[in-house]
Amino acid sequence: MKKNNFFLKDTASVITGALSTFSDLKNEVDNIIKSRFEKFINSQGIVSREDFEALVDRHEKLNSEFNLLKAKLENKNKIVKNKK
Repeated sequence: MKKNNFFLKDTASVITGALSTFSDLKNEVDNIIKSRFEKFINSQGIVSREDFEALVDRHEKLNSEFNLLKAKLENKNKIVKNKK
């Protein structure tokens, strides 16, 4: 009985170790795939969604400032023309 019990404990230990190794191997493969995917994306010049949204917001802000300055300049030009 002791021999059989030892065999089961030893087998269970080996299986547990193997499962742990495969789990670590899966994590390592996932990390490699993620790293290669990020390198590919970076090499293609693709930006992240957050960067794109920040750029769109910046563009909208600059565009509104430009339109405001343009309107002010047009008003000043009208005033100058009226004074002549």
